[in-house]
Amino acid sequence: MALGCLVKVTTRSSDAWLVETAYVVSEQDTDRAINIIKSEIAKFSDEVVVVSLVSEELLHALSVAPGGFARADGRQAQRKMTV
Repeated sequence: MALGCLVKVTTRSSDAWLVETAYVVSEQDTDRAINIIKSEIAKFSDEVVVVSLVSEELLHALSVAPGGFARADGRQAQRKMTV
């Protein structure tokens, strides 16, 4: 059974509040899951940690393709802007 990871990204806002966002990543390896989020979503100063593993059923329910990710709350993920 394929598993994924629940990854939490913590960002410090401009007014010093901590903003936490959770992502479901279709990657069983925790280091790879973190690297996917760091390369696609997180800013350099963000803290990115794996919270837990998730089931194949959740990955299917959120339509997360292998190697892909989705916000756990179902909202659209804001990808990094490339220059």
